[in-house]
Amino acid sequence: MQKDTKKLIFDTFIELLSQKPFDKITVKDIVETCDINRNTFYYYYSDIYDLLEEVFTNEFDELMEAHKNGGSWLEAFIKIANTAYSHKRIVYNICSSRSYDYFENYMYKSCKHIMVDFVQYAAKGMSVPDEDIEFLASFYEYAFLGIISEWFRTGMREDPVYLASQLWLVADNIRLSLRKSERRARSKIENGNTL
Repeated sequence: MQKDTKKLIFDTFIELLSQKPFDKITVKDIVETCDINRNTFYYYYSDIYDLLEEVFTNEFDELMEAHKNGGSWLEAFIKIANTAYSHKRIVYNICSSRSYDYFENYMYKSCKHIMVDFVQYAAKGMSVPDEDIEFLASFYEYAFLGIISEWFRTGMREDPVYLASQLWLVADNIRLSLRKSERRARSKIENGNTL
């Protein structure tokens, strides 16, 4: 029964989110739609932001589960973009609210994890300094986040496949940068250079 009530609250929130901006949804809206009392809502969630966090956590966990099977950062992007595109109205209602920073935090968390894993994987077998791996992961993380954030803010006009094809143009740059870092590290050792 408890699991069903929590799912009802969660599903109702998603339904309301498909109808109006996040900052226009209240606990009152949720409890009235669910036909439960406020105490029941607060038994499961501390507030509406806690509920929004669960939405993002569920999506993040699903994305990480798919990603851990060895997918590339481009595949992860396509998954994020397709999920967002299929829930365009919900994403729009989050992006158009004053609580967009919650969504951006979720995206940051997703991008960081994906890019760090990908750069570390791409650097396997190479002699690349850890600080270069960190820098490259951060660089591509922010590039990835900037592109997808702008796509969300402008109403996701481009098809996810088209957007991914644009990102594909730079996909090999990570490996090229790692090779460059490896050469620089080798040169430092051999020549005592600082560059």
